[in-house]
Amino acid sequence: MMTMLKKQKISLYIYLLVFVLTTSLVFLYISNVNKAYYQDMQVNVLYLLAAALVFLLLTIGLSFYAKTKSLLMAADISRIVASLLIILGGVRFISMRLESFGYIFGSNLEMNNEAAFDAGSQAIMIIVIFVATWLISVIAAFFDVGQKKTVTE
Repeated sequence: MMTMLKKQKISLYIYLLVFVLTTSLVFLYISNVNKAYYQDMQVNVLYLLAAALVFLLLTIGLSFYAKTKSLLMAADISRIVASLLIILGGVRFISMRLESFGYIFGSNLEMNNEAAFDAGSQAIMIIVIFVATWLISVIAAFFDVGQKKTVTE
C-alpha cells in the first residue's frame, strides 16, 4: 500500500483535497440553510455537489483501473464535469445569498439581528471555500491522476 502511494502523482493528492473540500461544502451548506435567518434549503445545490463528488470518485477510480482509451477518456471527461458541477453549485449558492447580504450588512433593517449576522458571516466563509475549491479543481483538471500506464486500444 505504501509503495503504491509513493508511486502516485501529486495530482492524486490534489483530487483528494478537492474531494474533502467538496464534502465539507455539503455539510457547511446544510448547516447554513438551517440557520435561524435563512432556512431555505434548495436541493439543487446538494444535487450538484453530490454529483461532483461522484465524478471526483469516478475520476480517481478510472485513472487507477482504466486500461482502454475509452475509459481513460471517460476519466478525463469526469475531471472536467466535476469542476463544472462544483462551479455551478457555488454560483447557485451565491445567487441564493446575494440579496440577503445587502439586508444583513448594508441595511439598518437587520442591524441588531445576531442570527442574521452569524448566518451571513458563515455564508461568506462558504463562498470563500467554494472559490478555493473551484480554483483547485480547475487546476487539478489539467493533470493526470494515477500512475503512468500503457494503454490498449
